[in-house]
Amino acid sequence: MLFTALLLPGLTAQQTTEGAAELPPGWWMIPKTKTKVKLGGYVKADLIHDFNPIGSPDFFDVSKIPTDGSEGQTTHLNAKETRLFLDVKTPSKVGEMRLYVEGDFYGSSSAFRMRHAYVEIGGKWLAGQTWSNFMDESIIPNTLDFEKPAAYAFVRHPIIRYKHAITDDAYFAIAVEEPSTNAQSPAQSGTFESPLPDLTARYRITKGWGHVQLSGYAAYLKYRYTGEGSEEVTLYGGNLSGLFNVLGKKGKLTYQAIYGLGASRYRGGLSAAPDADGNLAALPDLGLTVGYEHRWNSAFSSLILYNYGSVDNTEGQPGSAVADTKYFAVNTLWHFAENAFVGVEYLWGQRDDLNGDNGAANRLQFSVRYGF
Repeated sequence: MLFTALLLPGLTAQQTTEGAAELPPGWWMIPKTKTKVKLGGYVKADLIHDFNPIGSPDFFDVSKIPTDGSEGQTTHLNAKETRLFLDVKTPSKVGEMRLYVEGDFYGSSSAFRMRHAYVEIGGKWLAGQTWSNFMDESIIPNTLDFEKPAAYAFVRHPIIRYKHAITDDAYFAIAVEEPSTNAQSPAQSGTFESPLPDLTARYRITKGWGHVQLSGYAAYLKYRYTGEGSEEVTLYGGNLSGLFNVLGKKGKLTYQAIYGLGASRYRGGLSAAPDADGNLAALPDLGLTVGYEHRWNSAFSSLILYNYGSVDNTEGQPGSAVADTKYFAVNTLWHFAENAFVGVEYLWGQRDDLNGDNGAANRLQFSVRYGF
C-alpha cells in the first residue's frame, strides 16, 4: 500500500474529492480530479507433488505427459501465480474511461509478465490485451492448478472489441483478435502467414438462474512456400457455455462445449497440419467440460471438474501427435480469513497419441493465497 500512500497523500480508502459520492471499498480518488484508482492482487504459494512424470512442473498441462512409459516422482514449490493489478476509471463525455493492467510472475525465470493491459471506453469499446471474445471468462474454473483444462477455450491476446447491450440482461460483442500461426508445416519449406486477424463474436444472456453464451470465430491461415505457390485454410467454430445457480446459489454448475476447425488455436494448440498427400488441412477439434463448485458455508468450498478433448488428426502428422486428452480436478478450500484461503487439490490427466501410445499423470497440490 506504500505506492497508494505516495500517490494519494492524506487520503484514506473511503475519502473522496469534495462533492463526490462515497467510493466503493478499495478505491481511491486522485486529488483534484475525477479519476479513481484501485491497486490490488494476491500472493499465492504452491506445493506440488507429482506421482508421475510431466513436462510442466509449475502447472498441469496434460499435453506434456510423456507417453513412453517413463516413471518418477517429484516435489516442487513456486509462487509464480502471485498477481498485481492497477485499475483506473475516469468519467468522460463518451462514458467511463477505464485503464486496466495486470501481471503475474510466469515470465521467463519467474520474471513479471503482462496478463492484461487494455483501455475500455463507455463500456462498449475495448482495445489492448485481455481474454478472447470467443471464450467465457466468467466460468474459468476455480482450480488451484494454474493451467486449467486442456481442451478448453482459455487465451489472452491483443484484441479490439465492440460490445452492444441488446436488453438489460443480454448483449452482443464482436472483435478482431491476434491470429495464431501455430500449425505443423508441410514437408516443403515455407512460412506460415496470417493475412487477416481472427474475427470473433458472442451473444450472452444473464438471468437470476445464471447465464448462457454462444460464441464463434472465423480465421484464415496461409502457408507460403519458399519457392512458388501457397496454400490456405479457412478456420471456424463455435462455443456453447454457461452457468446454472443451484441450491439457492450455494452451487454453480458450469459447462462448455467447443467444436471447430482449428479450435485449438484458442488454447495454444495446432490449427492445421499436412494431410496424407502433404496438403495443408485444418484440424477439427472437440472440447467438452463440466464442473460443479459448492460453497458449504462461509469457510469451506469444493470443486469437481472434468474435461475431454479430441483432435481429428491427419495422416500426415507424426505418431506422437496428441489425439485425445482427459483432465480431472477436485479440491477443497478453507477460507480461513477475508481474502485468504488454503486448499488441497487432486489432479489426474491422460494423453493419448495418434499411434496409440498413452500416458497418465497424478498430482497433489497444496496452495495458500492472500489477496488485497
